[in-house]
Amino acid sequence: MSEEVSRPLTAAEELEMQARFLRMLKRQAELYTSGESSSLHEDVARAILSSVRFSLRLYFTEKGLPFTDILHQDIEKILPAAEEMVRRKVKRARFQYQRACRCVCQRESLALVTTIAGIGDFFRRYDPRFFAAECPCDIDYPLAHPLPETLEGVVYLRAYLDRLLLEDAFLRRFSQEAVCRLLDEVLPGHQELLVNLYETVAVGALGVTMAEGDLFTLGLTLRQQETLVEELSALLPSQQEERLSRAGKVLARRLGLNGAEEGYLLETAKSLVPRLGAALDGGGVQTLFPILGR
Repeated sequence: MSEEVSRPLTAAEELEMQARFLRMLKRQAELYTSGESSSLHEDVARAILSSVRFSLRLYFTEKGLPFTDILHQDIEKILPAAEEMVRRKVKRARFQYQRACRCVCQRESLALVTTIAGIGDFFRRYDPRFFAAECPCDIDYPLAHPLPETLEGVVYLRAYLDRLLLEDAFLRRFSQEAVCRLLDEVLPGHQELLVNLYETVAVGALGVTMAEGDLFTLGLTLRQQETLVEELSALLPSQQEERLSRAGKVLARRLGLNGAEEGYLLETAKSLVPRLGAALDGGGVQTLFPILGR
């Protein structure tokens, strides 16, 4: 039952931490069963123990304290405050969710629609006291940049919604007509596919920016595409990354993106380099920088 801490634990400290968590598990089990028993099914006990760890880790992180301080504090008194922190994050997640329900491109992705609907279940099913590390909802719609697998519970949900709303803010910078036309060209049948919409539009916008095309129609002419391919083909991967980064900064400035939105776009530009190399080698740049309305 070792934890992520700011320094390695000694053997004695490791035993003490295990003992503290086992005592808390016994206490929580009694609360969970309304005092009728401290014995639980193994899966339930494991989930409750994960909940205790999750809540306390959140508490110490929010307080700016090393997790090793758990060895010197009365965690029985701290846990209620930690659980209240979890509840506050649930309230903030609800506000994020209300915004996510208005995501602009829902008609373009069945996975996005079902994911947003499914997240509504979280607020009915989430138990911040006994099962805080769980995320009881179905999330199928993929983000352009996946979240770390270490995130749990409401922390995971808030991070997912943060990124989803960043993507939505970007998509709102363009007319829905332009977005739909681009998606239809690059991802035929995208409404039924498990694909990220933001990434396709962001990549297309980067291409238009580099080619000095018509940004708000997201369209390239044949000549602009050919010139762009010639330019990028002459660059090494490191130079392509730099070129994409510069385009990302220009695009962010033109669209008036905030710092978080720009950072997300630059991450997208950087992640494009391997795909760009493959597209240039295979002649498949139409899937990245399409010519529209031919």
